[in-house]
Amino acid sequence: MSSVIAAQPIQLSERDLEVLRVAVYLADQNPHRDRSLGITSMTESLLGEMAKRNDLLMTQITSRSSHHQRESRFRTIRLPFRTDHSLGRLIADSVHPWIARPDVDVWYYPKGYVPRFAVARLPSVGTMHDTIVQHYADHYPETRTAGAFRYWINVTKRSLTRLDCVLTISNHAANQLRDFCDRHRLPQPKIEVTYEGSVWETLRLKDFQKEDFVVHLASTSPHKKTNRLLEMWRTLQQRSGSLPPLKLVGELDVAGRSILAELQHVELLPRQTLPQLQSWVGRARVLLMPSEIEGFGLPAVEAYYVGTSVCYVRGTSVDEILPSVGRFGAFDLADVDSLDQALKNALDVDQATIVSIRDELFSRYSLSRVSQRIVQSLRDHVV
Repeated sequence: MSSVIAAQPIQLSERDLEVLRVAVYLADQNPHRDRSLGITSMTESLLGEMAKRNDLLMTQITSRSSHHQRESRFRTIRLPFRTDHSLGRLIADSVHPWIARPDVDVWYYPKGYVPRFAVARLPSVGTMHDTIVQHYADHYPETRTAGAFRYWINVTKRSLTRLDCVLTISNHAANQLRDFCDRHRLPQPKIEVTYEGSVWETLRLKDFQKEDFVVHLASTSPHKKTNRLLEMWRTLQQRSGSLPPLKLVGELDVAGRSILAELQHVELLPRQTLPQLQSWVGRARVLLMPSEIEGFGLPAVEAYYVGTSVCYVRGTSVDEILPSVGRFGAFDLADVDSLDQALKNALDVDQATIVSIRDELFSRYSLSRVSQRIVQSLRDHVV
């Protein structure tokens, strides 16, 4: 029988029950064109949890094109232009405090980027998820222009020096930010780790019927290493015919499609709706995560919430967020044998172990607990 562990109750002081007025900047999140949907997904679930609280009055600063929360507790100030193009985004990111002028106690930036010119007179706290832009500038300079890299690195530098407190999603990510500051000779900011939660937590008691396949969330982003996984899979197929079928959910580039044509029992599926994706991951026996860098590694947590074990790259943040009993799936991108062993480990793990990992993850990273950490930081920085 599956055990259930609830998140630990949160004790609130009298000060914590005072209503805190928070401005949340969302005009910089345009999921229909952004390179990554992960931050908006995190923002939506986190702010949805915060909307349940009676001690917050939240004002979202949006644009005509950006993401916005639909909960009735949010007051909305919408900038009168779109921010899904360069000019609109530049104007909004630079001067939104002057345009919006919300009556609040503190600003919160879920994406971590503060205004360029309008220095807020109020405290500001932001979540900075990683230093992926520096990683790409170093390892994949062909993916953007030199000017674009310079712009976003400068935005990161500005935010690290202007935020009253930098929140981030793992100790691994915090170390990335500290290394970035050392590299660019910036003073070390105050950094607090809040971790990250997911709406998939509501599925953790659902019984998914397992089928004989493993799944990978395919991506054309180089750091996700989809093509490297396919190369390793090809090598393992050439050695043995005992691999389970592999479902790829997402997209492949030209090189990836070329490798796919050489593989057997590997199927590419288009992007799925959230319920469809949850079903695929829940029915899979293993989720394969070959990403070389992560800020947190949310898909690993989500996989365990639906009862699926995970293979991931050793040394990434997934090592940190999983309990020690869940590290049987670690492998090295340069070593096909290590993937082979990690896959065998993940396929052989028993249900009781998966349930214990799931429960431990929920006790650490429930949305209620993560949101409380963020709210506490916001309160701590209000004068």
